[in-house]
Amino acid sequence: MELFALPDSFDKTWRNVENFKGIKTIIHAPHARFDLNPSEPDLFEENQHKLYDSQRFADMLDAEMIILHPGFGHDDAGFNENIRQFKAFNEPRLAVENLPLICSSTHRKLQGVTPDEIKRFIDEVGCKFCLDFSHAICGANSFKRDVYEVLDEFKALTPAMYHLCDGGMADIDDAHLHYGEGNYDLKRLVNDYTSDNALITMETGHGIPSSVQPWLDDLTYIQHLIA
Repeated sequence: MELFALPDSFDKTWRNVENFKGIKTIIHAPHARFDLNPSEPDLFEENQHKLYDSQRFADMLDAEMIILHPGFGHDDAGFNENIRQFKAFNEPRLAVENLPLICSSTHRKLQGVTPDEIKRFIDEVGCKFCLDFSHAICGANSFKRDVYEVLDEFKALTPAMYHLCDGGMADIDDAHLHYGEGNYDLKRLVNDYTSDNALITMETGHGIPSSVQPWLDDLTYIQHLIA
């Protein structure tokens, strides 16, 4: 299970969430949509506060990983501040996630897009890496690079886990489509680019669901596809 921890949500929800104890869980920290921006020096204390409930959920559920997005911008100073803040959070469970070049909700440039950038996080922070396939494909298209060459470079960084949805192979916007709604070669992505016994989150669909059926259908779809 991957739990997205909204800022200031622990005290209101922990009694319900503790029912998930015993289930292998990964925590996803807030991101750009909630203004957690580790590329901005003046926001460090605010960022730390927004990360805090993710750490509390991770403690309660014995989660081994807390996924954190890099920040906005595409300049050296902002990137270096990302590295500084990731270190200063002093959280050994952090895993950096690769991002598309442009945020679909804020339309701002993002960091941690290329394999070289992610490698810097891994080398300089010592954090784990979550490979988001859709973000990687969108980023490759933004830089007009071959998608599978970029995925090969990301694979070489030994991701600790993966995010998988469907989408358009030529797109630069991350759509989070349900499986079968796009034209990703999902079987190739899973079979050629994930490690054995990989942790994979189905990041399909947007918004608050009215039914779990689309996600049950996704699970059946991907199980049949890779069997």
